[in-house]
Amino acid sequence: MGKLDKIQKYVKKGKADKLAAIAYEKDKEARLAAIEGLGELISDEKALNTLVAILEDEDADVRRAVATALGKSEGSYVETQLRYCLGHEKDETVLEAARKSLERIKEKKA
Repeated sequence: MGKLDKIQKYVKKGKADKLAAIAYEKDKEARLAAIEGLGELISDEKALNTLVAILEDEDADVRRAVATALGKSEGSYVETQLRYCLGHEKDETVLEAARKSLERIKEKKA
């Protein structure tokens, strides 16, 4: 079974701890898939905390994936993290993902 298959299995089983470990690996494809999976489990505290921590990653693709995944959440904590990102992020693609995620969160409230 390949790593991407394992990631899907972990998502289905709600294994945020396993996904969090993969989200820190060097394999970028696996990291991005794990981040997406953590977004599916965003109501899990481990998933949310891992995503917020990775929002400061040096790789813009990773930060963009995290900003997108955070858009599946609700609540002021995530909104605060995304607003912080908007004020400090330099990469335009990450900024766009953060804006879209904030819009999604606001739409859920309405």
